[in-house]
Amino acid sequence: MEFTDLRMDDYPSYLKLYNSAFPPDERREYKDAKHLADFISMKGGKFRAFAVKDGDIFIGFLSYWIFEGYTYVEHFAVTPENRGNNIGTKMLNHLFKTVSNDVLLEVEPPDTPEAERRIRFYQRNGFRIREEIDYMQPPYSKGQKPVKLLLMTHGNVSLHNKDSISEMLHEVYNVDNGI
Repeated sequence: MEFTDLRMDDYPSYLKLYNSAFPPDERREYKDAKHLADFISMKGGKFRAFAVKDGDIFIGFLSYWIFEGYTYVEHFAVTPENRGNNIGTKMLNHLFKTVSNDVLLEVEPPDTPEAERRIRFYQRNGFRIREEIDYMQPPYSKGQKPVKLLLMTHGNVSLHNKDSISEMLHEVYNVDNGI
C-alpha cells in the first residue's frame, strides 16, 4: 500500500468513489476529471488530496485544505471492498505525519448506526467532538441544502466560536459572514 499525491490519472477513480461515498448535499458537483483539475488548479495549493493504492489499484483518498492553525479534512473514503482493513487509520496517520497533527473535520450526528460507527472510528483515532459550535455545513452550490453536522478535531485546534472557522467557510463554501 502506498500514499501518493492525487494525480490526473487518479481522477476518474477519485470521482467514482467520491460520488458514491457522499450524498449530493455533502459534496461538490464535479462535471468530470477536467472540472476537478480546474478546481484544484484554481485553489492554488490550498486544496490537496492524496490517493491510497495497492499497486495500480485505487483504494481510497483523503482531500484536505491547509489553513492557519489546522488542516481541514473535506472528504475521506475507502472503496467498499477495502473497508474494515485498517486503511482509514493508516490514511489518518499519514495525514498526521506528513501534513499536520491539528485536524478539523465534519461528521454526521449519531442519528444512524453508520454515523455512530463513523464517530467511534474518529474517536479511536484521537478525534473529539467539539460542541462549542452549533454547526450547519453550508451548501456547496445553489440547489443544494445546508446539512446539520458535528465538528471533530484532532490535536490542538482552537475553536471558540464561528469566527474560528471563518477562513474554512470562506474558502471551502464561499461563505463570507459565518454560518
